[in-house]
Amino acid sequence: MVDFDATFFAHVVNFIILFAILSKFAFKPLIKVLDERSNRIVNDLDSAEKTRVEAERLKAQYTLQMEEARNEAAAIVARATQNAQTIEAEARTQAQAEKNQMISAAKQNIENEKQQAIADVRKQVIALATEIAGKVVSQKLDSPEDQALIARTADGVL
Repeated sequence: MVDFDATFFAHVVNFIILFAILSKFAFKPLIKVLDERSNRIVNDLDSAEKTRVEAERLKAQYTLQMEEARNEAAAIVARATQNAQTIEAEARTQAQAEKNQMISAAKQNIENEKQQAIADVRKQVIALATEIAGKVVSQKLDSPEDQALIARTADGVL
């Protein structure tokens, strides 16, 4: 069996005194440090969770902004394409109108030149006819009536 002698009781008393001293001076500060550390870890975890939630919110906001930017860029490209097509159509229409105007002006110019040439030929024919008739008749036909007669005759020839 176990002998309970005075050293055993001295050990037990020493253990109790040591336990009381340690609990008063060592355990309480140690528990306090452990509680502070535990609280700091909890606070750090809460802060990390808040940071994660904020990061997700910022990521969603960034994604939304990027999508809006893409949509805006697509709209700008579409407007630019439409403007280019409109400008091209206007340029084609204007070019066609200018072409038609130039053709019309050229036709008018040709018609004017033709009329001028006919008038010049007519004057020359009248002059020649008058000269020929004058030589044939041996006199000069200068009166307005003679000129009118010759003009009618020339018109009939042309």
